[in-house]
Amino acid sequence: MRARTFEIARGVHWLPMRGANVYLVDSGGSWVLIDAGYPGSAATIEGVVGRLCRGGRPRSILLTHGHPDHAGAAVRLAADWDVPILLPEGEAPFVNGTSLYPEPLVFWLARLLPRRAMEALARGSDLGGDVRPFDPQTGAPGMPDWTVVATPGHTPGHVALFRPGDRTLISGDAVLTLAWHSRLGSRGVGWLWDLARCRPRLCGPPTVFTCDWRAAATSIATLADLEPWVLAAGHGVPLAGRHVAPALRDLASRVSPPSLAGD
Repeated sequence: MRARTFEIARGVHWLPMRGANVYLVDSGGSWVLIDAGYPGSAATIEGVVGRLCRGGRPRSILLTHGHPDHAGAAVRLAADWDVPILLPEGEAPFVNGTSLYPEPLVFWLARLLPRRAMEALARGSDLGGDVRPFDPQTGAPGMPDWTVVATPGHTPGHVALFRPGDRTLISGDAVLTLAWHSRLGSRGVGWLWDLARCRPRLCGPPTVFTCDWRAAATSIATLADLEPWVLAAGHGVPLAGRHVAPALRDLASRVSPPSLAGD
């Protein structure tokens, strides 16, 4: 079955993939792929891009961060299209084969696996020579009507993308729109009920894959201050409408750094 895309805002096309979201953005005739799904997603993404993009390929692949569910097909796509992989410079140490993310899962693995196995995992994270680190303060290359928002926490160099003209926010994993286990917004049993019913729910990044909880909470507050009309997350269904900004402000107030005292 041919993959379906949905235009969730002007020029912003959502491609729901297996467990993660991919976005294709037309910014003044310059197409950019935002995130690249899991390994094995390349053929599906190429099929969609071939239908939407003039010339059959985007100008570049921009990653919100380097986790394998967002960067999995990036190397294959970059090679097939002959385009660069753009990555926030704070993510560079974790995609060049030298370091692993300082997240709980890596900490647990380090206690279980021999050093050589951990070094092999680090080498396996190398995205190769097509990576072009960029400074978030200089903006998103090829996306002149968008701003880059530094949202560290889930990963050290994580970024989100925001278009002020229509308040469209692509949040990566700084904010999710589905019920998932997170220390930020998924405590108690309510999130389990939402998960079972597949109901959208705003929450922070996943527990075992997040590097700095205080920074992650601050990043949610940063995104709430943008008052988005459209919220397109790395996982979950995009949300749109007047209810989005108040819901995000509510999440930010519930997970503010002081509320994490004692964690």
